[in-house]
Amino acid sequence: MSIRPIEAVVFDYGGVISSPLFRGIGEFESAQGYPTGSVLELVFGDASYVGVEGRDHLTDAEVDPHHHHVDHDWHRLEVGAMSVREWFEGVQRRAPEVLGTEIDMDAYVHFMATMPVGVHWCVVHAARDLRTQGVALGLLTNNVAEWGENWRSTFPVDELFDVVVDSSAVRLRKPDRRIYLLTCERLEVDPEACVFVDDNVANCASARSLGMETVLFGEDPFAAVDELHDILGRRGTTTRA
Repeated sequence: MSIRPIEAVVFDYGGVISSPLFRGIGEFESAQGYPTGSVLELVFGDASYVGVEGRDHLTDAEVDPHHHHVDHDWHRLEVGAMSVREWFEGVQRRAPEVLGTEIDMDAYVHFMATMPVGVHWCVVHAARDLRTQGVALGLLTNNVAEWGENWRSTFPVDELFDVVVDSSAVRLRKPDRRIYLLTCERLEVDPEACVFVDDNVANCASARSLGMETVLFGEDPFAAVDELHDILGRRGTTTRA
């Protein structure tokens, strides 16, 4: 039986192209005297939000790829059903129940403004190399409409990617299977001919349920790039120069 080559690679943005997002929020909680994990629960609806300390460790069996996963204000923000202003209002309204006290919004906004966001340039260079070798590239990100100009300014998005699928624009978010199918449709490839690179366990599990190969991005970006090349080599697509 012949091995089907990989035709496209789809990358996440936050925690894959960029350095992990919201890193240091645990220190913010401690400094403010909030219970451990409470700010993550308040802001994102998940105490182990992608890109921060304590990434989740779900198994494929624990992930429901058919769940649409829009059950918190953060999710609504990411699918364009809520503005950033409305989201902040919700954070303040729910804070006493989740934190046990009101949230110091000035301190939180300062934390957000000073949060370092870097770029994993080894991933960007790997993507550029793949593009020169004829591999189609997609970017699939759960993101916020009002922040689009900021994250797009961090690296050459349009130069690298044939397709960019932003959750806030298409009104779907990972790990909903429909957003992966939409990305593959726009790339004009079957899921079985794609590799998906993400730092969230549930997002990778959902992609695998559609037949996509996956790379779960960890602390070492170079290790993730190596794993990607190993998959491509195994599938007979490309090897590093």
